Amino acid sequence: MLKQHEKSIANIQRLVDLGAVWISWIIAYFIRFRAFKGAEAGLEETFLKLSFVLIGVSLYSFYKMGLYRSQRFSNRYKEIFSVIRGNTMAIIIFIILIYFFGESRLSRLTLGIYFLISTVTLVVFRISIRNFLRVIRQQGKNLRYVLLIGNGEALVRYVETIRLFKDSGIRIAAWIDSNGLAEKNNVTPFEGTYETYKESNNVDTVVLSYVGKDGHKVEEFLSKNYDDLTPIQILPNISYSLVGHQIEDFGGIPVLTFNQPQFSSYELAMKRFTDIIGSLIGLIISFPIFIFAGVLIKLSSKGPIFYGQERVGIEGQHFTMWKFRTMKVAESNEDQTEWSNKENPRKTWIGDLLRKTSLDELPQLWNILLGQMSLIGPRPERPFFVEKFKKEIPGYMLRHRMKAGLSGWAQINGWRGDTDLNKRIECDIYYIKNWSIWFDFKIIFLTPLKGLFHKNAY
Repeated sequence: MLKQHEKSIANIQRLVDLGAVWISWIIAYFIRFRAFKGAEAGLEETFLKLSFVLIGVSLYSFYKMGLYRSQRFSNRYKEIFSVIRGNTMAIIIFIILIYFFGESRLSRLTLGIYFLISTVTLVVFRISIRNFLRVIRQQGKNLRYVLLIGNGEALVRYVETIRLFKDSGIRIAAWIDSNGLAEKNNVTPFEGTYETYKESNNVDTVVLSYVGKDGHKVEEFLSKNYDDLTPIQILPNISYSLVGHQIEDFGGIPVLTFNQPQFSSYELAMKRFTDIIGSLIGLIISFPIFIFAGVLIKLSSKGPIFYGQERVGIEGQHFTMWKFRTMKVAESNEDQTEWSNKENPRKTWIGDLLRKTSLDELPQLWNILLGQMSLIGPRPERPFFVEKFKKEIPGYMLRHRMKAGLSGWAQINGWRGDTDLNKRIECDIYYIKNWSIWFDFKIIFLTPLKGLFHKNAY
């Protein structure tokens, strides 16, 4: 019954979004062509036809952003951000469609007015529905009662999540066979069996998790209750899945893949597009710096202007990462196994300045343009240290699930140079797990403020 209610809420949300998009489009038309003097007339029919395209594109974008899934475990800020992302995606697709297939062009002012009005309207409607659901749940309606069974630690995290999202409407009815976890987490324990419990109680969902020597109880429970009308959810042990997981259908067999980031092709294409544009603009703007730095490097010591060093990138692939040469040319390969330090005697005066200002990293814009690196991502490391750190730091190799970056979440948080590697890896894993194109833009914005001049840059 509750699933039907959730489907009904999702359908109502679709209708509300449809109305918001259509109303915003009409308002944008009237503002642009009725409020301004001398505006072109007779476009009513064109705008009416295009409204159907815009509505379809918008509903598709909102669906791809997960806005029609249950938002019980999503805070309002995340939902607002998803609405803005979905509406931005919709307007971009709409512009592309009318540019290539439209018979006439629309003014940029009209599209800008629509985007602002629709974004505000969609957010206001979303928050209004969320507040309405919160009120009726506080009144004891639209609640979901769950029964917990098992001794898995995943159930503890499940309870903590429910308590974190107080407006979710999830209520824990009881906990069976918890091996003391129910009492520790202030949940009502039930000493009997599931069969005994359901004789006098009704729940919306059964959530099951066993670990260790009790793992066989999952199969035993399913063999007895697989055809129960109450939905059964199993919480697998995914404590080692630090950057995400994915469930796929392999010929009818569900397969759970660990540590597989969930990036869509659209998102990766946007990231690559941003890298290409960003690196091209960066190379053009910094061209005078290349000339000036090149001259000073040549005057400071003998050797090439650029220094190429082997690094490990995405999926463990090796590539040559380029920098401005900041040290005198080494007589051996000792620098390949030597950790960067502040007092390196081979560092030149111009090299010291380039490092302190992070300008020595500029040649990596070429690596980004070639697709070997990204503007934002975990910093790439030398093969020697990769082999060393993967044995010493838990989760170290997971940072190679993402393309290496010129800047990153760890760098703008101060974890660069000779700093705590565990903290740096924590930042890298957090970045990969929570990545979005908007997260990249945030780091790009913060890099000049927090990433260029830093006490650990040497």
